[in-house]
Amino acid sequence: MEILKKVFGRIGAVLSAIRRYTAHVLTVVVIVLVLSAIFSSTDKVEVPKGGLLVLAPTGVLVDEATSINPFDNLSDTLLFGTPPAQQPVHEIERVLAYAATDDRIAGVYLDLRNFGGGGVSKLIRVANAIEQFKASGKPVYAYADFFTQSPYLLASQATEVFVSPMGAVEFTGLESLRPYYKSLLEKLNINVHVFRVGDFKSAVEPYILDGMSDEARDNLAIWLNELWDEYLATVQRSRDLDPRIVSGTEADFIALLEEHNNDLSQVSVHAGLVDGLKHRHEMTQFLVDIAGRDEDTKGFRGIRHQDYLTTLPVAIQQRNTQTHGSSTQVAVIQATGVIVDGRGSPTEIGSDRMAEALRKARFDDNVKAVVLRVDSPGGSAMASEVIRQEILMLREAGKPVVTSMSTVAASGGYWIAAGSDYIIAEPTTITGSIGVFGMIPLVDGALADIGIHYDGVKTTELPFMTITKPLTASFERMLQSGVDQIYDDFLSLVAESRGMSVEEVHEVAQGKVWSGKRAFELGLVDALGGVENAIERAAELAEVEDYAVLWPERELSFRDQLLQNLFNSRANLRSDDEIKQLMQDAASSWSLFRQYNDPRGIYLRCQECVTRP
Repeated sequence: MEILKKVFGRIGAVLSAIRRYTAHVLTVVVIVLVLSAIFSSTDKVEVPKGGLLVLAPTGVLVDEATSINPFDNLSDTLLFGTPPAQQPVHEIERVLAYAATDDRIAGVYLDLRNFGGGGVSKLIRVANAIEQFKASGKPVYAYADFFTQSPYLLASQATEVFVSPMGAVEFTGLESLRPYYKSLLEKLNINVHVFRVGDFKSAVEPYILDGMSDEARDNLAIWLNELWDEYLATVQRSRDLDPRIVSGTEADFIALLEEHNNDLSQVSVHAGLVDGLKHRHEMTQFLVDIAGRDEDTKGFRGIRHQDYLTTLPVAIQQRNTQTHGSSTQVAVIQATGVIVDGRGSPTEIGSDRMAEALRKARFDDNVKAVVLRVDSPGGSAMASEVIRQEILMLREAGKPVVTSMSTVAASGGYWIAAGSDYIIAEPTTITGSIGVFGMIPLVDGALADIGIHYDGVKTTELPFMTITKPLTASFERMLQSGVDQIYDDFLSLVAESRGMSVEEVHEVAQGKVWSGKRAFELGLVDALGGVENAIERAAELAEVEDYAVLWPERELSFRDQLLQNLFNSRANLRSDDEIKQLMQDAASSWSLFRQYNDPRGIYLRCQECVTRP
């Protein structure tokens, strides 16, 4: 025992030293950044007349950026690297919409080198914004050394697309891969007990199987192919592609390779994916010929979209100032991340924080309606119900609630959506997954292997949840009955919300996942569209015409702003960096254990619903 005290004491001392060292480094970084900000040039940003708007998204696409401090979870940062930077979709949409009518802007150059991708629905929103910019008659140019699928979806909307002679375009379809831990857990002697309803509720499969079940594979194939069809349709509206590159068959791809001497860059050109091949210096000269030469940088004349945004009218920079001439408001509340009990982190939907936001809207006399923008695979059943109850109270107060589904609104995400008056999904939204599971990993065997045993006294024979002792039959029965009850509740609340019978809901439930388009056909959502459509519908339900839209505001401390700026410059997740992506996947899997915090151990979660091209 004395040895253990010494060992853990030394570990604690090391961790304390790391914490102190990190704090010192952070202080120095903050001081340097402050001094840099004070002494840096304060020249006003100039928009070059006849220059190009350089659309250079950094990191991954999000609905709303959140404050991510890498020091909050230092262990994750050290193990898996800093989290990717965030690029709000609405920022790109606003910049492109304004630039389309700005006589100073001659066109757009897509610089996608640091773009980390995003969900298909968000990518299509940006692609649509590029398409609308082109409708102004101004050209769009795109270039990359190598295009992976997320950047290419945006590049495909350009007037002209070029790639390096040493590069190519990845055009291989969507893929959803998940790690499976059954064998690892067996080697660690960790026994995972699973309780679920529905053959298609596959969130627990990684812990009890070494591969995907046939039921999960069949359901995944359906909605993944529907998303790929939308991807192809978006590309093909601007590109005339060789049918062989679209077919997705190995035989067609090999035929294209052989036809062009196994040169992938030539395949990209002749298949219609790009318009030509250019080295970097050739592309620079191409843009100089269009926009003129910048004498300072010796490159082409242009302005990055982040800088351009700062030059626009305040009404464009700050969405909350865009009103329709009234203090009457439609509030947009963002619900992004896994649903957890308590307050949660900035990247999670903490039930306490979300309830506060909904309650604030309920008691705000200026707010007449609420749009709940959901981007969540679900999570804690208890937390989901806390949020749904607040939505119901908003409606009881006479304030209509419209749910706008983003990339994912599944399982617990659908549970909270079912509490609203109206649901609007995007065609590529991933939704459904109406199912329930409980999961308890028992570590008594693993502890016994290293000589640790638990024993004690209880005052009753009633079941008590602990991961350090084998489950009793009565506890297993209690948890399974709890899962069954919540599934029945899920069916009932969906049936009431959607005007369906419980039997009809059960047919489309059982954990099955659907695309937004298919969910609309099944009656699980009311309409297809984006957040703007949801705002209009909320105003209609509230019977208001003159209103302001109150968008979410990100409140950052001065320290957080400095940290975010620092790490955004370093944390650019490249979509073509598979190692980084694997590390992020590992971080995501590791974070699951922290997010499984439901008081009853019962969850409404769709783990396979998060996928990117």
